[in-house]
Amino acid sequence: MRSSEGLIHVFGYEGRDVRVYCPYSQGYETHQKYLCKNLCGYWDYLITSSEKNKTKYSIYDDEKTKVFTVIISDVRVDDAGKYWCGVTILGKDLYTEVKLEVQPVYQHQSSTVRTIIAATSPVSEDLTEAPSWVSSTAGLIHVFGYEGRDVRISCPYSQGYEDHVKYLCKNRCGYSDYLIKSSEKNKTKYSIYDDERTRVFTVIISELRFDDAGKYWCGVTVLGRDLYTEVKLEVQPEKEEHNAGREKKLEDLPAHSTTAVYQHQNSTMRTIIAATSPVSEELTEVYQPQSTTGKTIITTAPPVSEELSEAPSWVSSVEGLIHVFGYEGRDVRISCPYDRGFEDHEKYLCNNDCGYSDVLVRTTQKTKTRYFIHDDKTRRVFTVTISDLHLKDAGKYLCGVTRLGKDPFTEVKLELKPDRCCNTLNKIHGDEEGSVSISCPYEPQCQNNFKFFCRGNHPSTCLQQAVITSKNRQRGRFRLMDDRKSRKFVVTISNLTLNDSGLYLCGVQRNSSLDVFSAVQLEVKERCCVKTINIRGVVGKPVTFQCRYPPQHNNGTMLLCKGDLANNCKDMMDQSRFTLTNASPNSLSVTITKLEAGDGGTYWCRSGPESSVGNYTHIHLSVADEAHHALLALPAVLLLLVIIVLVLVYKKKYHKK
Repeated sequence: MRSSEGLIHVFGYEGRDVRVYCPYSQGYETHQKYLCKNLCGYWDYLITSSEKNKTKYSIYDDEKTKVFTVIISDVRVDDAGKYWCGVTILGKDLYTEVKLEVQPVYQHQSSTVRTIIAATSPVSEDLTEAPSWVSSTAGLIHVFGYEGRDVRISCPYSQGYEDHVKYLCKNRCGYSDYLIKSSEKNKTKYSIYDDERTRVFTVIISELRFDDAGKYWCGVTVLGRDLYTEVKLEVQPEKEEHNAGREKKLEDLPAHSTTAVYQHQNSTMRTIIAATSPVSEELTEVYQPQSTTGKTIITTAPPVSEELSEAPSWVSSVEGLIHVFGYEGRDVRISCPYDRGFEDHEKYLCNNDCGYSDVLVRTTQKTKTRYFIHDDKTRRVFTVTISDLHLKDAGKYLCGVTRLGKDPFTEVKLELKPDRCCNTLNKIHGDEEGSVSISCPYEPQCQNNFKFFCRGNHPSTCLQQAVITSKNRQRGRFRLMDDRKSRKFVVTISNLTLNDSGLYLCGVQRNSSLDVFSAVQLEVKERCCVKTINIRGVVGKPVTFQCRYPPQHNNGTMLLCKGDLANNCKDMMDQSRFTLTNASPNSLSVTITKLEAGDGGTYWCRSGPESSVGNYTHIHLSVADEAHHALLALPAVLLLLVIIVLVLVYKKKYHKK
C-alpha cells in the first residue's frame, strides 16, 4: 500500500476481512477521520472515527503513530474499487486515495491476503523453497516515495504476536540484510515503532535515495519459521512535470469538490485537498476557532515562483493558498506552516511587492502596531494576528521564511466584511409571558451544516455568544428544531419577557467562507395593561377601586385574581369579602370589605373570556393597621399646622409694617 499521503493499494479475498491503514500528518491527531467511497457525498460515508463500529465497518485511530485503521468485514467482490481516507479540517478535507482489489478465495481458505512465510535463513527469490502461501493481515505492501523525503511502511501482523520482535529486512534477509528491529527503535536512517493495540509496526526510512527502491520484508520473529510480508518500494524524482502528470489521474475525485494536488515539502506522498460535505452537523463547530472572529481556509498550492523579486503571485507553500475571512473592527489570525529545517529561521508577513517597506511584522519584532507574530516551532506554524481590521486591509499577503537565496512564500488572501447584518429584517411579535417561534431558512446545500442562534447584530461574535445551537437543541427557555425537509430551523422562545425584545441572528456555519446569517427583530408586547394603579387600605376598613377595560370587552364576564403573573394567579371571585359590579360601560368596581393584612399584594382584573394584551388592570394594594395609618397621616397634619403658623406669622409682620 502507499504510505501517509499516497495511493493506498489493498488486496483482499472474498468473504474475509481486510484492513485499510490511513496515515495522516502531525497536527491532525484530534480531528475526525472517516472512510468514504464514490463521490464522498453525504450517503457515501461508510464510517467515521466518532462511530467506532458500523455494520461491516470498524475504525480505530492511533494518534501516537498517526494512522487510523478501517476494517472491512466479510469482503465481497463488489466491494472492490476506489475509496478515500478522509481527515476533517476547517475548509477542505484531506483525502488519500484507496484502491481495493478483491479476489476469489484460493490456496488456503483461511487466508485473507497474500503473505510469505520463510525461515530466518535467506528467503528464496522464486519462493519455491521453504516459503509457502499463508494467512496474513496485510498482504503485499506497495509503497511509493520521493527522493530526499521520508517514507512510512506500515506492517500489520496477526493477534498473538504482540510481544514478538519485529524487523525490516531486504534482499534475502541474511544477517547483514536486517535494517532495523523493534528492539533497536532507531538505527541510522531507520526508525521503528510497534503499536501492539492495532497490531501494526511502522518503519520510517529517512532521506530516500533511488537505490533504496526494491523489495523489502516486514518480519515477525517466531519459533521455527519467521512470518514475512513482502514490501515493494518505488522511489521517484520530485519534479514539477511529475506532479503535473499525477494531477491528471485525479479527474474522478468527488465531483462536488474543488480539488487541488500539492506536494508536501516535508512529505513523501501525494495528498488531495478537497471540499466535502460535513460528516455530521456537529463536526464543523469543533473546527471553528472559538477565540478568533475570522476563519482560515487552506485551498490549493500554486507552483514555486522562479522570480520572487517581481511581486510574486505564484509562490512556494507547505499547505497551499491560505484563504482568510474576517470582520471589520475585529481581529484575525493567519497561520502560516513551513517546512522542517526552518524552525530557527526568521519568519515574516508582507504585502504588495514584499519590498523592504512592505514587511508588516517579523519574528524578531514580535509586535508592531496592529500586528503580532508567534512562531510555534513544534508544529512548524507561525501565526500573525492583525487587530482592529479595516476594510482596506483586504487583499493579498505573503507568509515568508528568510533563508539564503530566494525566500519561500505562501500566498494569503484576506477577505473582510462589515461586522453587521443584514439588509433585511424579519420582524416577529410576541406577548409577554407567552412564546414565539422564529423561522430561519437556509440553502439546500447547508442541510447538514451546524446551525446557531444568537442575540445582537455582530456576526463576528455570534457563534461564541450563541444562546442555542443544533448541537445543544434545548437550553433554558430556548429550543431549536431543524426541519431539513423544509430547509429551515425554528427557534422557540418560551415565557417571553420585555427584555427579550431586540435583534437576533440566525447563523449557518460554512466551511468554505464566512458563515451565513439572517436577521430577526423581536418585539415583545406588554401583557398588561389598560391601567396600573396603587391602592392603600387600612386593616378592618373597606377599600374600593376601579378596573378599566376596553369597551369591546364588555360581555359580562368579569375576573379578579391575585398573584405576581396575570397568567398564573389565584381567582378571588369566590371570596365573600370581594364584590365586583359594573360601574360603567368600560369599568368594573371592586370592593373589599374588612381588609386583612394578608390582602395586600398584586391583583389583576379584566372583562372578557380570555386574557390578551391590554385588557387587564394591574392593581398593587398595600394594607396597614390603624396605628400605622395614623402615623402615616400625622406628618400631613403637622405639615398643615406648620403652614398655618407660617401664614399667620407672615400676616402679623405685614400688618405691623
